[in-house]
Amino acid sequence: MEIGAVYSAFLYLSLLLFLAAVLRYLLRRLRIPGLVAGIAAGMVLSPTLLGGLLNGIIGAPIFQLNDYIRFMADFSVILIIFAAGLEEGLAPLRSAGALGAAGAVFGALLPFIAGYAAYSGYVGRDVALYMGVSLGATSLAAASAILLERGVKGRGAYFLTAAAAIDDVVAFLLLSVVNVLIVAGHLSVAELLGTVAVYVAAWIVILASSLAILKLVGRRIRDEYSYEFSLLVIFGLTAIMVVLGFSPIIAAFIAGVAVAEGLSKENIKRLTDALLEVFGPIFFVVVGAESDLSDIGLGGLVMGLALTAIAVVFKIVGVFPFAYLYTRDVKASVAVSLGMVPRGETGLAIAALGLEAGILTGGEFTAVVLMGLLTTVIGAVAFSRAQSWL
Repeated sequence: MEIGAVYSAFLYLSLLLFLAAVLRYLLRRLRIPGLVAGIAAGMVLSPTLLGGLLNGIIGAPIFQLNDYIRFMADFSVILIIFAAGLEEGLAPLRSAGALGAAGAVFGALLPFIAGYAAYSGYVGRDVALYMGVSLGATSLAAASAILLERGVKGRGAYFLTAAAAIDDVVAFLLLSVVNVLIVAGHLSVAELLGTVAVYVAAWIVILASSLAILKLVGRRIRDEYSYEFSLLVIFGLTAIMVVLGFSPIIAAFIAGVAVAEGLSKENIKRLTDALLEVFGPIFFVVVGAESDLSDIGLGGLVMGLALTAIAVVFKIVGVFPFAYLYTRDVKASVAVSLGMVPRGETGLAIAALGLEAGILTGGEFTAVVLMGLLTTVIGAVAFSRAQSWL
């Protein structure tokens, strides 16, 4: 039985989203956030578990991932990040300021250093460098999804949003430095500082330019065209920043901030919220469906659990002091630190780049995937229970 790839993708996504909705309803009483239900649904119906078994029974490859589904997942994560930037505009970045930036920097650097120190003697320098970068990255999508789902606001939420956004910049700065280091074999202090300065300057210039242009153009955009124009901003910025070597995730956040500051955001926010109801969960169900842990083995399991422990402990250690200096509240600082624990899309994307480059083996990649899944679930559940402290 043959089914076109497009219709097969639509059917598979529909089944994933339906199962995610059922699990979300069942888990809601346990105060488990919706993204965990999405990941669980994806794993259950993945091509390597129940989905593959059903394919054999049906006689058609319904439960399989293809480019159409990955395209929808990319759109989903960009939409989530855009909505996070749109929600408060520049307010989180202004409010958190230097402390938010410091929390992001140390929250990325400490897991990176700890992971490298723990594994460089075991798997080699280059593999340990990629593992370290994966450990340092925080999932802005996971943090944003929980804040949006729970409607959490206030100073703690501001700090978390700003730190998670800046953390992505730091993670991709680390990735850029690591890639240069792997190719060159060695970097002088001047070369290291130069690479970092270029990317930081590019991020600041793009953010400032986007705000200035949107404020100028926004006055001339009619409300009837505002949403279409905001889409142009999202994907225009994404194209520019990808060419410059940045993640599309960072571009989506900058686009959301710029639109919030430069346009009348109420209509845009209403339409974005409606789209999120449909497309928001897609990213998390696809993350679950792509997670093949069927042949992880004992060694990979031990490595994945050890990486998870490093990722959780050193992220909290890196973020907590600066969150406390900002909030002056121990419980709120703990909640913020837990919100930074999920690695989600950023850590998995970095690991995938390492696999494609031939730096990570399949077993090492699977261990990092397990770490990404465990930190996302652990962080999401823990933060969901602690979010009232904010």
